Amino acid sequence: MRATLAPSRPRTAATDRTLPRASHNALLALALLLACAPPTESSPAPPPAPPAAPTRTANNDARGAGVQPDYDGEAVLLREQLLPRLPDPLPADRRSACTAMLDAAATFYAEIEAEPAARAQLQAELKATRDAELLACERETSVRAASCVRLRLGDRDAELPWLLDQCSRAFPD
Repeated sequence: MRATLAPSRPRTAATDRTLPRASHNALLALALLLACAPPTESSPAPPPAPPAAPTRTANNDARGAGVQPDYDGEAVLLREQLLPRLPDPLPADRRSACTAMLDAAATFYAEIEAEPAARAQLQAELKATRDAELLACERETSVRAASCVRLRLGDRDAELPWLLDQCSRAFPD
């Protein structure tokens, strides 16, 4: 069975809803203009975001993984430089040497921290850990190593953790 289309009724002016050709062309031209027109800016574009601050690292060593420092070699040089500067006589025992070292560390950090609130916070943290640090120092650090750290903290060229490592390498006895 075939579908056949029935002839449509002729359109009269009352039923003809198509636009006249000129109106149709004008409407099409208006739509095209609106579609291609640049958008109006109601507010200025936000300024570009500033570049992100570089990430800080504790040791920004550009030498790379394949060319690491010779810490033991540096400790040998440190030993040669500091032997003439060590106190004579050395402190009598580890406790007095470690006490002097921790006192020098507290003085060092109090003097290099410029902001009063940060300085107070740091001093409170040093005071809170002092007993444990003193026990660890007595157990693990030689008298000459503690004296080395105390001297180098006075030079103001390095901080306690690095100095303790290097001085302990330089003076393990």
